[in-house]
Amino acid sequence: MTNAQLDTPVLILGGGVAGLAAAVDLARRGVAATLIEREPRLGGRASQFCCKATEACARCGACRLGELLAQAAQLPQITIYTAALAVAAQPQNDGWQVDLAPQPGGEIGPGAGRPLRERTTLNTQAVILAVGGGAFNPAGKTRFGHGRVQGVFSALELEAMLSQGALGPDGLAPAKVAFIQCVGSRDASLGRLWCSRVCCGYALRMGRVIRKLLPDSEVTFFHMDVQDYGRAWEDELPLMRHQMRFVRAMPGEVTAGDGGPQVTYALAGEQAQKEGFDLVVLSVGLGPPNGASALGELFGAAKDDDGFLTADGGPAGVFVAGAAAGPRSLNESIVHAGLAASAAAVRVASLTEARHG
Repeated sequence: MTNAQLDTPVLILGGGVAGLAAAVDLARRGVAATLIEREPRLGGRASQFCCKATEACARCGACRLGELLAQAAQLPQITIYTAALAVAAQPQNDGWQVDLAPQPGGEIGPGAGRPLRERTTLNTQAVILAVGGGAFNPAGKTRFGHGRVQGVFSALELEAMLSQGALGPDGLAPAKVAFIQCVGSRDASLGRLWCSRVCCGYALRMGRVIRKLLPDSEVTFFHMDVQDYGRAWEDELPLMRHQMRFVRAMPGEVTAGDGGPQVTYALAGEQAQKEGFDLVVLSVGLGPPNGASALGELFGAAKDDDGFLTADGGPAGVFVAGAAAGPRSLNESIVHAGLAASAAAVRVASLTEARHG
């Protein structure tokens, strides 16, 4: 069967905030782009995030996805295909020839583009890899009981519950909540030595939301240390220390207790103690994209020492945006996508000038 043929100045892989931000940035520069997303819907992991504003905006970035979707829908320079996967790629002339294959599902809606319905060969001058990072599977840290102990959830699962207006499983209102940091980060036993950077911010913001909605609840934050998450951090941290209990100790294990999960931990110089909670939340770290190796094979993209994608040392015309290049918040991913879009636009302009010069 003959593939459909398309041409585009820039191809963007990934329909999360980084991919959408890169497409919007390019369109505003007058550069057309085609964005493909392998899932049926756009948004990526950000589509699960809830607004964490309490008295004022918490600058979590959750609202940015809706803004980007609306902007992308209004810009004619952007073509979007959902349920589409790049299955082959090869350098050609001054660009790339990429084969796309349709995937199951695909929805049509405001800002959602349209599903890819047939095998398609796309010729492009630049490729932006904006496929996001991979969240650590908390079941890989067995001592914390995820999937085995009732009441233990990942932070991403709590995000999804909060976005639906729930504060716990089955709509329960937990009186005691524990956040355990660095699950799948800074862990030599797992070979994951990097700090995921965003975990402290999203855990503390969710803790504030819980305290706002349930003023009588107790929130405990187990941590190695606390990472600065950006503007106003110095002003907000003292208030959060007043609202929540900070415990500088990494728990040894989480087991089933009489009324919920039970956390075992030891403070410096003290014996181990056990404490029961209604809800234990594991702040899972961000790692390299799940398809990093496949993308490396397709586009010759290089990887850094931790396995994240990088444009350094890779082939011409391939750029990386957002959390695919390393742990980043939503806002940071959008900024980073702008840098990738700028580099891609410069390449397109240079190739166009050379052809017509």
